[in-house]
Amino acid sequence: MTGFFRLVFFAFLSFFLINCSTVPQKPEENPEEISARSWSHFKRTFLRTGRVIRPTNNNDTVSEGEAYVMLRAVLMNDRETFNKCLSWTEAVLSRKKSHGDRLLAWHFENGQVSDTAAASDADIDYAFSLILAYRTWHDKRYLQIAREVLKSVLDHETAVINGRLYFLPWPSRKNVTDELVALNPSYYAPSHFKLFYEVSSDNRWIQLSDTTYDLLERLLVSSGKLKDGGLVPDWIAVDKQGIIRTLPGKPVIYGWDAVRVPLRIAADYYLYDDQRALSILRWFSGSFEKEFSSNFSIYSCKDSTKKSFENALFYSAAYAATEAAGSSIAPKILQRLRKCIRMNGDSFYYNSPDDYYINSLSWLPEYYLINKTKTTDTSRPLDSEKKLSFQWLGL
Repeated sequence: MTGFFRLVFFAFLSFFLINCSTVPQKPEENPEEISARSWSHFKRTFLRTGRVIRPTNNNDTVSEGEAYVMLRAVLMNDRETFNKCLSWTEAVLSRKKSHGDRLLAWHFENGQVSDTAAASDADIDYAFSLILAYRTWHDKRYLQIAREVLKSVLDHETAVINGRLYFLPWPSRKNVTDELVALNPSYYAPSHFKLFYEVSSDNRWIQLSDTTYDLLERLLVSSGKLKDGGLVPDWIAVDKQGIIRTLPGKPVIYGWDAVRVPLRIAADYYLYDDQRALSILRWFSGSFEKEFSSNFSIYSCKDSTKKSFENALFYSAAYAATEAAGSSIAPKILQRLRKCIRMNGDSFYYNSPDDYYINSLSWLPEYYLINKTKTTDTSRPLDSEKKLSFQWLGL
């Protein structure tokens, strides 16, 4: 395990670009420049003494944002920013005093916590950032907090339904009695779960990894009313028998939540060589190839807001899937991603300078490209060191 994190620390997320053997000279085409300059913009625009604000939402804060920026701070070797965010999160969002667990209240606005409910994706990304910070800077406090968070996640944000363990989007009763149980596929992070197993030796994390692929295979491969365009919806539900249903009040679209699914699954493929991940990524890639052939004008399911999906974050996810699947359109998707970059003095941002969500995640492919392979022989299997040096971490 120590060797694993040593590789992560020194390699910092390799990613492998087809037919690219030289570092671009233009700043807006240079992965190192884009990573550093977009980080500069993010800190200046969205950070306020350890709190990540959303300018377009009345400068509120969500737990997801704190987890994203803490993970990014580790990857950028910015311990000062990491510690500021950790201090604010623990002081304000932690439910340790209010609920007696180590989950995070999801929403803060107007100077106070406005909703103490937890969001499980933020909780696992938060724990993940703490584990990586421990292995990077060797502060045992980070690992202790992470372990406490992981215990609370298993205790409060999982449920057994018809013999299978599911990852819930928020805390629930231990015995699920509702007719339908809401699930968010983009909250499932199998590479996170496998790492948590390494830290805790609790087999429930492996069960959650298996549930990830059971859900995605049923959504993508099996026939059914939720299968549309080869993609997955933002929200689904399962009934007491574990049968997938639509969630009342939620459209069946591949939208702002589900866009994270290819990113999380790509992590599992490159880090753990899980062939189930590759199968899922090939399904995504096939769908993106079809859309690209029609000028990439849509991503999913007959949605009137489809044009809003033409942005850096959706291109980032499309690149993750097409690159892993070896698709010939992957470099073209990268080009489209980079066309979303805007310059502001010496800083870069994606699409809009005030869009917290797009600017939290869209930079990831550039960071993966920093230590890209120098060979164009993509048919040669990756050796173990290269696999371990890749992480699709901030999702």
